[in-house]
Amino acid sequence: MRKEKILLILLMCFFMVGCEDKASSHNRRGLLLFNQRKYDESIAEFHEALKLNPELYDACFNLGIAYYGKGMIDDSEAALMKAIEINPNEPKAYYNLAFLYAATNRFGEAISEYKKAIDLFAAKKDKKEAEGYLYLAATYSLLENHEGAFAACKKAVEIDPDLEEGHYLLGVSYFKRGMFDEAVTELKKAVRLNPKSEKARSALSLIYDVLGRTEESKEENRILRELALEGNRR
Repeated sequence: MRKEKILLILLMCFFMVGCEDKASSHNRRGLLLFNQRKYDESIAEFHEALKLNPELYDACFNLGIAYYGKGMIDDSEAALMKAIEINPNEPKAYYNLAFLYAATNRFGEAISEYKKAIDLFAAKKDKKEAEGYLYLAATYSLLENHEGAFAACKKAVEIDPDLEEGHYLLGVSYFKRGMFDEAVTELKKAVRLNPKSEKARSALSLIYDVLGRTEESKEENRILRELALEGNRR
């Protein structure tokens, strides 16, 4: 009798592994279809994966992204929230839920989800923590919470000094505060990271003009003209 029980347990384990593999296979196929923008087919594959394994986080998360691609906001939100329920320690569902809220003007909810994602990225020592702070700053800006945006920008570049967009936004924040030297410093960092950053060079040109540094302003404008010509030749 004991041998029969052991055999039954082993058979159940093999069955569960088979379902897991099939579920993962449907999830992978769904991702391929999603990348081809075949949203209906990808959604069907993710559903098949979840039928086989309702606790498959990636399939649930991917379903939320596919729904968003189709513009099905409520379904996307529900799938992402279900993914969070399955694994509350994985940051990417919070992160994408925050994008969804920001895109639908639910800024307070977006900020809350960004903060959760940021904390989880920090715990994993994932550099997406810095990117999270950047999006948090952008959301604060939409609410005209300039202090919040400024603090989030500073945090982003502290974590990742090579974050071009972080230095650009921090430079703009300094400029709005009338802290021109600090603004120039940050915008120059953005330009060092990306010499073809037209927005950083445009901001530098404006600040140099305000400060009466005419030659430096002219030089930035010259480079901007060259970049425009280069773009037209492509």
